[in-house]
Amino acid sequence: MHSETRDLNLSETEGALAAAVLELVRHTREQDSPGPEHIARFALFSTEALLEERPELSRLLPQETLDLASGDPHHLTSIETGTQHGDVADELEHALWPEGCAGGYIQARIRGAVDGAPGAGPAPVFVAAGALNTGETFSAVAREGEDLRVGRDLIPELVAALCGSLGIDSPNARVAAPTDRKSTRLNS
Repeated sequence: MHSETRDLNLSETEGALAAAVLELVRHTREQDSPGPEHIARFALFSTEALLEERPELSRLLPQETLDLASGDPHHLTSIETGTQHGDVADELEHALWPEGCAGGYIQARIRGAVDGAPGAGPAPVFVAAGALNTGETFSAVAREGEDLRVGRDLIPELVAALCGSLGIDSPNARVAAPTDRKSTRLNS
């Protein structure tokens, strides 16, 4: 389990989702920072099911992924399904998800309030959320210059939009009432 998630008491399925989200977040943050309006969307697949259905894909996956997935029925493989610049809510509303995916992931840099705290000036905030068809969710958020914060429900509006896009109902995807939390701005 990743050090970022050690204290979250995650089930094996939640841990697999958290690992997939954190791997995608790390990959993005290690690369050159895309523009502030950048949105990326990934379908998440059970690695075991994907390789059973399409064994030839094992030649395309890194050996490290194959080693991690060996014997782990919860391991997830991500496949990028869309990258754009623009509006997160619009991207999720019009997203087409591949047949057989176990869930989805979206990341973006947005401007505005996240988690009830106003955004710091014009600097974008990095947000990411993953959801599985079985209802598990996981999210991450970081303001520029701050450490990544992770949890099941850090960005409820983004998680709810992702779950809605995937056509799943998740107890973790409830949008907070306006009196409980300031709204996360999904529009760039």
